[in-house]
Amino acid sequence: MSKITFPPLNTLRAFETAARLGSFAAAAQELSLTPAAVSHRIKELEGRLDIALFIRQPRGVILTESGRRYHGRLATVFTQIEQATKELRQQGVDGPLTLSAPHSFIHYWLIPRLANLKALYPGLQIKLRGESELLSFRDNQADIGIRFGTGDYPNLHTEQLMGDAVAVLAPTMLISSLSDVRSESLLQTQLLLEDSTIQPSEPWNTWQPWFREAGVEWHSSLQKLQFSDSSLTLAACAEGLGLYIGRYSIARRLLQNRKVQAIMPWRSHEFAYYLVSHPAEVENPRVRAFKQWLSEEIRNFQMP
Repeated sequence: MSKITFPPLNTLRAFETAARLGSFAAAAQELSLTPAAVSHRIKELEGRLDIALFIRQPRGVILTESGRRYHGRLATVFTQIEQATKELRQQGVDGPLTLSAPHSFIHYWLIPRLANLKALYPGLQIKLRGESELLSFRDNQADIGIRFGTGDYPNLHTEQLMGDAVAVLAPTMLISSLSDVRSESLLQTQLLLEDSTIQPSEPWNTWQPWFREAGVEWHSSLQKLQFSDSSLTLAACAEGLGLYIGRYSIARRLLQNRKVQAIMPWRSHEFAYYLVSHPAEVENPRVRAFKQWLSEEIRNFQMP
């Protein structure tokens, strides 16, 4: 009996993908090839096997009975390969990782996405610390941090993650109850909610520039209510207490759910989000895995 030569892996991959997607064009897109290249590889595979795997039609392809059986076995094999590769890449990822980040970022941005992280790295035991103070990362309080600022963090490894935008937000329930919802009217009549941690170096997070843009005179005697962080301030705004200068990164879900709405155009923020860690932790497998996941989530996050 003649020995059957094992087909090249690239031809098997082209076949499995085309069979799974039911299209040479779709397979080409997934594999970053041209449809002609996919067709060539499958013809090569059919020639080696001396069996037709697809029936070519004017509007696409369908599997032959032999092709259907072959795909059923190959799909299982490729799933096992992908799982083995995933497990190999996760070596060293299983274990504890403590992240220090602003409470507002954890609450409004990170928590809604954590299920994705746990699904990708089920063995990663993540612990979250909500805080804005910069840690030394030498006392084992945290392995990695996310900070919103200028990026000037001496003696730490720093990588910019994403920028942000700000706007004056108003509760939708308040807007729907008023007849005059012009921004200049709202600024003069509504309670102004403030985050007490805002720095003077963040001009668009203070009220004066917004009043100037709206053509309204600023009075220090205007009614204000202060909170200890932006998460509490945003929650107060959503509950109808007053106006708030909110960051899009943390307000997006409330904007989408129509809890709050911007009453003035969005402005680019002077600060950005940065990933910070002790230089010795840069090659830590758990830190690298978290950073890779976070970067992918950020790529899918669109600013206004």
